Amino acid sequence: MFQNSRTMVSALVPKIHFRKLALGFVIFFIIAFPILALNLKTINVQVDGKTISLTTVFNTVGQALTYSNLEINSEDLVIPARDKKITKGMTVLVTRSIPVRLAVDEQTLSARTTAKTVGKAIEDLSNRYGLQIKDVDEVNLPRSEALKSQMSIEVRRSVPIVLQADGKTIDTYVAPRTVAEVLKKFNIILGAKDKVSLALNHILAANEQVKVVRVAERLETIKSEIPYQTVTQPGDYPVGLPDKVISRGSNGLQEQTMRLTLEDGKEVDRQILGQKIIVAPTNELISRGAQTTVSRGGETINFQRAYLMRATAYCIPGGITKTGAPVQWGVVAVDPNVIPLGSRVYVDGYGSARALDTGGLIQGNRIDLYMDSEAAASSWGVRYVLVYIQ
Repeated sequence: MFQNSRTMVSALVPKIHFRKLALGFVIFFIIAFPILALNLKTINVQVDGKTISLTTVFNTVGQALTYSNLEINSEDLVIPARDKKITKGMTVLVTRSIPVRLAVDEQTLSARTTAKTVGKAIEDLSNRYGLQIKDVDEVNLPRSEALKSQMSIEVRRSVPIVLQADGKTIDTYVAPRTVAEVLKKFNIILGAKDKVSLALNHILAANEQVKVVRVAERLETIKSEIPYQTVTQPGDYPVGLPDKVISRGSNGLQEQTMRLTLEDGKEVDRQILGQKIIVAPTNELISRGAQTTVSRGGETINFQRAYLMRATAYCIPGGITKTGAPVQWGVVAVDPNVIPLGSRVYVDGYGSARALDTGGLIQGNRIDLYMDSEAAASSWGVRYVLVYIQ
């Protein structure tokens, strides 16, 4: 009998334990329900074009959304902010973010953004991830294009370059690419003979300069004079006297076909392709003195050259010449720039003499002859004579 009593007690223990738990739950619910009821708040969530009524016991917007079944992403835009305390009847606006792929610096980033355009998405992700993408960097899509889910955006970093062409200088930015690609990008079409400062397959680096020189060729027919030549023949008169024109010369006329090469509008070369003479030139014929000897009073005078000079006479007894020699018959004053001092000369109408003196008025083709008397000097006067330098 004792054994049966123990079995009955053991069967009663679980039942008593369950009843205690159930009673505790009922008591907790009775106590907690009023508290929970007092903390319940209902907000209106506008998302995906719908307004959804959401009842929550949480205090902040972020907590309410996190523990809801709305599947809100951390990148979604929430207004008011997620840390804003909830008030009854509050309206919360949720803008869904969409997934995109951004490739930059040879890396691809998968992220979400609420931006509406490609440009705004780049700005958002650049700021968020510290990518420092600039407005001048190149993008594979127009920045104004509407953003779509799973869109792939490719960014190429740009570097500053200088482009000179057609009289313009363009300071711009381009992603590293060949010179040929840059010219195509700016619609610069090269002619067959145009020159470029860098090879077309050269990949541009920062601050490099590309200069395009336009090369053009054109044909021109040009008429020009053919200068006449001067032909001399020996004349039967002393060396040194002025040439005598026997017949006047005249220029000819020729026509030339030229190929002109121009770089940026400036002529840099010309080549004669052909020419023809329209009027031949006529040479000028002159006679040039060839005599180096003359006969005077049965005597032959040899000389180097002759001058036609204006001759005057003077008489200063006892005078001293420029060279220190005393004045006397046969002493003449000359311009040393024409006849060197000390030269032997022969003066027509006077005879042999030595150039030993100078004078303030004796310049150029002038000569002053010493006479033995004032009367002889006066009688000589002024005359033009041939002076032979021996």
